[in-house]
Amino acid sequence: MKGPVLVATNLSARDDRAIDRAAMMAKLRGVELVAVHVVKPGSKRAQDMDAARAALQDVIPNGVEARLELPVGSAPLEIPRLADEIGAQLIVTGVARFNDIGDYFLGTAVDHLLRQTLVPVLVVKRRSHGAYERLVAGTDLSDTSAGAIRAAGELFPDPPIHVVHGWHVPFAGWQKALHVREDTEKEAKKALDTFLADAGLPPALKKRIKAETRDGGAERAVLDAVNAHDADLMVLGTQGCGGFRHAALGSTASQLLSSAPCDALVVPPEC
Repeated sequence: MKGPVLVATNLSARDDRAIDRAAMMAKLRGVELVAVHVVKPGSKRAQDMDAARAALQDVIPNGVEARLELPVGSAPLEIPRLADEIGAQLIVTGVARFNDIGDYFLGTAVDHLLRQTLVPVLVVKRRSHGAYERLVAGTDLSDTSAGAIRAAGELFPDPPIHVVHGWHVPFAGWQKALHVREDTEKEAKKALDTFLADAGLPPALKKRIKAETRDGGAERAVLDAVNAHDADLMVLGTQGCGGFRHAALGSTASQLLSSAPCDALVVPPEC
């Protein structure tokens, strides 16, 4: 991953968290920082692009160099287009309301961006105080989740990664025997170990992985792990390609994005 880091902003005060994180990522990786604000057609900013450029420059921290881009159009379409055009390795974006984002992702610019782009997206909620130190990656044992773990390992080459797989006992209300739970958990651990062995992970990354299984569905298992490890970054893969991926994102991934307290790296499949 050698391309620039692209940070998207709507010029709101809350976006300073995403801009600070993007600047940090670009510096750590030794690549260019590109800041983009998509101008709405017919808006006041569209009528005065010099003022729009000045407003975008104004949100860039002092001492940080960034190339400014101000395409006119729809943000969910223009940001992925620009990312592809410049060969971005990562898109960084923020959320509008940290304390009440449950209704933010669905049907809004960030959610549509996640459905459209082929580039990993870092969704920033917390203020940046340093490099990420504790990562939790959820896996459903799919190739997509393996790709997400590989991408996280490349983007963040130092911290440990807790790879979590959720398991549950079918018809748990009826299956009260202890051995049923023990057998189910044992099979889940075996499946996770097999997945990690066959996922094509670099040796250095394998050494950083701490595998664990947790009782519960995918969402509960990941959230429990995030809380247990006080994770500062959650890693998710999205399923499906093309139009199917547009529909598939809206289940577990969207729920986790809404409910997790930490930043999230969302990695699309290699379509």
